[in-house]
Amino acid sequence: MNRCCRKRKVPVHSRRSKEIRDMQKRLMLHSGEAALSALGGVRREYSLRPRFEIAPGQMLGAVWNDENGARRFSSFHWGITPAFWDGEQHVGHQLFSARAETLAQKMAFADSLKFRRALVPIDGFWQWTRPCRGSDEKPRPFLFRSKDNAPLYLAAIWELDGEGQRRLAIISVESNRLTEPFSDRMPAILRPADAQLWLERGVVEPKPLLRALRTPAARELLVMPTAKAHGRAGLEAAPDARDALALVYGSDFRADKPKFPARRRMVMRDHEIGGHVFFKTRSFTRDDATRWHPIVDVECGHVFCDCPDFRYRHEHHEPDIWTPHWWCKHVRRAVENLKRHGELPVRSLPSESEELLAA
Repeated sequence: MNRCCRKRKVPVHSRRSKEIRDMQKRLMLHSGEAALSALGGVRREYSLRPRFEIAPGQMLGAVWNDENGARRFSSFHWGITPAFWDGEQHVGHQLFSARAETLAQKMAFADSLKFRRALVPIDGFWQWTRPCRGSDEKPRPFLFRSKDNAPLYLAAIWELDGEGQRRLAIISVESNRLTEPFSDRMPAILRPADAQLWLERGVVEPKPLLRALRTPAARELLVMPTAKAHGRAGLEAAPDARDALALVYGSDFRADKPKFPARRRMVMRDHEIGGHVFFKTRSFTRDDATRWHPIVDVECGHVFCDCPDFRYRHEHHEPDIWTPHWWCKHVRRAVENLKRHGELPVRSLPSESEELLAA
């Protein structure tokens, strides 16, 4: 058989990585009324029923300005088909996101950036972990939302296809420190003032628009892990949206940080010299054999440790057993050890001479 006629096999890891990338593009919206009222003057033309896993290729709601300048919340198809594509419409041939760095340079998006912009209100977006190649570990979902539970507004551009249907692509920016372990890109989240600017029909200059497409700070978002997830795009309806994630994932959802088995770092009493109790413990932050040596003076109450954390605190303060907010982790465990044995010194009252000197 001729080599040029052979069917090229796509590596399994390539299909796997594409599947994981597609899974990472999921949105959630269950407080649509609050999101639209915050923008002000939006005419609703699309359903606001709670949806918890909006996937690429589906219909979603977005806010845009019509020819008369009126703001409308209408239905859009998530995915833009390139103008050069003349074949059969398929979800794999659509562009679901557009990079903010090259938005003004690409001819396919430059015109949409000037005249066809939209906002996608959401309550959060999903990111999936990226397992190592060849690993049997399944991707695990994490939900990212604002810390104050306020709606998020994603920047998007749209255009009309040959059938007159509105299609949009969400703009992506570089990931921040919070989302970087999951993906290299994240959706462009606009501030409230930038969201109003993004909808202004009279703004056509690219510079102020591109300036609004920023990477949000990690402190503005909160990540919520889940123990298990279905990963299906059909989980969109729920009878009540007050606790949307519990409705979707039931008791498997954990709103707090995942609880891993605690690695107990016990401090061991080493020796005692002149009222000083010496301990030794492995490092709390290093996986090697590094040891630190906290010391507690059981006569006057002074504490010391040779770890970098304590040295930084010791430059500004003089920690003792009565100032626990200046302790390091090793000193804390050492004081707990002494407390269990009843060996902590009692704080004595100042004498009359010391009171006179202080006065």
